[in-house]
Amino acid sequence: MVKITILSPEGKSCSVWSLKNEIEKLGAKCDIFLLSHPETLMSYDFKLETDLIHSRCGIGDYFDRLTLYSWQFINALEVEGCKFINPIKTLYLTSDKFKCIKLLAKNKIKTPKTALIRDYEDAVKFIEKYNLKFPVVIKNSFSKCGLKVFMAKNYDELRELTKNAIWEGKIIQEFIDFKENGLYKDMRILVVDGEVVGGYRRVSKDFRTNLYLGNSVEKLNIDEELEELALKCADLSEAVILGVDILPTKDSYYVIELNSSPGTKGFRNIGINADKKIAEALVRYAKR
Repeated sequence: MVKITILSPEGKSCSVWSLKNEIEKLGAKCDIFLLSHPETLMSYDFKLETDLIHSRCGIGDYFDRLTLYSWQFINALEVEGCKFINPIKTLYLTSDKFKCIKLLAKNKIKTPKTALIRDYEDAVKFIEKYNLKFPVVIKNSFSKCGLKVFMAKNYDELRELTKNAIWEGKIIQEFIDFKENGLYKDMRILVVDGEVVGGYRRVSKDFRTNLYLGNSVEKLNIDEELEELALKCADLSEAVILGVDILPTKDSYYVIELNSSPGTKGFRNIGINADKKIAEALVRYAKR
């Protein structure tokens, strides 16, 4: 019997436990390893006996701080020869929003104009270079769940939001207006092992559409263009499991982020068993 370990900061996500249930239905053993458990100690001789690790952790802002502990923990397990799905380089890429945008743009995928900034002066240079108008978006490159994403509507707000930018890894982005009939509706498409599983639209009164912030979902009809776009993103990021976040406009689609540990609650809400698809892929890779 193969054993799969899910790494989770605290195990509070329903997606973690739903995935464990689907893995066990397939006859595999599944453990949830909590990084926050008081008995966890990553010592120099620590080992984790498992056939495959699926990490729900990366580098991100939690409780207003950037944690490197989970990232160091993952890399230490790699030293021990542990196998990961998604690969560690994919975990890093999707954690670092600026690197991700650079990769997508280099490969002719439309993204918002974006810059990594050190301070207010860098932000002003960016606006002037690309002849942008307010609002613009300021976010931490390693932000999670929309918690470190802000809109600057004028230069005073821009100055305030870019404080400590060089220390916090902040980026500035062109604002893409994707509002429809008074509501913001972006797209989340899930790719698992080279197959588009499904997608939904996240609906919000605010430009931050994350479900973590209490927003709702509606089913997305995925056309050929969207399918090709999602599969190309998965190929470029070398992801087995990938959530692709897209901003639709009248003329085009903009890829805004990639997520290597996408939540599955939204898919359950529209009747898609994404956990089963992910579980099947993990078991296949664990057996290799």
